[in-house]
Amino acid sequence: MYKKRALVLWAYLSLLALVACGPKVVDDGDLVTVDYIYSFENWEVIEQWTSDFIVWESWNFGWIESLVLWAKQEDAFDWTINWREVFSSDYNPNLVQSYPNIVMTEVLWIENPVVWSEIEVNSLWTWIIQRIEKDKDWYDMYVVEFNDPKTYSNILYEIKVVNIEKR
Repeated sequence: MYKKRALVLWAYLSLLALVACGPKVVDDGDLVTVDYIYSFENWEVIEQWTSDFIVWESWNFGWIESLVLWAKQEDAFDWTINWREVFSSDYNPNLVQSYPNIVMTEVLWIENPVVWSEIEVNSLWTWIIQRIEKDKDWYDMYVVEFNDPKTYSNILYEIKVVNIEKR
């Protein structure tokens, strides 16, 4: 009789130990540390931070809380927002210009222009080579974007759960 009780107690404690050693997931009231990265399509980082918050206790992180709820440590969430959905009204197609290779190398002094190269004409403006096209004679034409980068580049977000402390 005592052997059965001891065996049942041992099985119960073993299961309890397995549950306690299992992976932690984010739950209500946990202290969670997240890494946040907000960048353009060319990986130019706009905003990046690491922060701690208690789930459902701070209104500042309400939009992140619902995303990381039930996530495990090291889980990462990333998504892309198309620039046309957010900034299409700010985009001006007249601010896109094409330049031949001779202008890029001799006038703007760029030795080897490639896509996403920055062109700094004066200290106030930095322009970006958005793409390379061919003209009717098959010469390279560099399309330079004079719009704000947020109006023509997709926006990338990444949130990663770094640490979970149960409370």
